[in-house]
Amino acid sequence: MSREVVVRVKVPSHYVGDVEREVRLAYAVDLFLRGIVSVERAAELAGMSLYDFLVELRRRGIQAYTYNDEELREELGIE
Repeated sequence: MSREVVVRVKVPSHYVGDVEREVRLAYAVDLFLRGIVSVERAAELAGMSLYDFLVELRRRGIQAYTYNDEELREELGIE
């Protein structure tokens, strides 16, 4: 059974942006970086498509997948 926790954060009135989206994204990225969730689950938690989440990771300089050359060739079926 999952449970939710509500966190209240004061945000300056001059802040421009979607605070809820930014918090969800930060939470998802953090869980992904700590290896708690897969990239697919992190995208879900962020409320984004997998593609958009991968683009966001790249924008932040974060590698989504870490394959060495041999693993990549095997994954892609390249000899």
